[in-house]
Amino acid sequence: MEEKELLDKARQGNKHCLNFLLQNNYQMLYGFLIKLTGDKDLAEDLVQDTLLKASLNITKFRGESKFSSYLIKIGINTHKNYLRKNKIRTEHDDFEFKTSYDMEDDLINHIRFKEALNHLNNMSYEKRISFILKHYYGYSIEEISEILKVSEGTTKSRIHNTIKKLRELLS
Repeated sequence: MEEKELLDKARQGNKHCLNFLLQNNYQMLYGFLIKLTGDKDLAEDLVQDTLLKASLNITKFRGESKFSSYLIKIGINTHKNYLRKNKIRTEHDDFEFKTSYDMEDDLINHIRFKEALNHLNNMSYEKRISFILKHYYGYSIEEISEILKVSEGTTKSRIHNTIKKLRELLS
């Protein structure tokens, strides 16, 4: 079944279709929230809250964007609410990475990736989200602009400035 069909049936109350959509997007949403927060446990909590909100409000989803975009919007808002409620800024925990390179290359890649994530985590929330959506999830400038409710020029500028700053910090 196509995503549109699943969404139509889910909006009509078909719990099997809704569950299928949520399961198909779980890993993507979890990965996004780990990259956004830098905290596996917090990301898991946010995923659960996001999926619950999406389930409860499935009839409000108009289907004008991909379902994954809808989940990311909810995830971003859930994270913003968490930050506001707790008046904190999250820190990075250790990550486990798996690659097919030898141990030395694996270690170098792990250190560079972790360093990049740490720098990214220190940038503004808007720049971080724009960069992650573009470079980790392949969203278009148009889709990112729609998710964040900003102009395409603003999105392009945020991504460009983030890349420029990361290059500067990592060189």
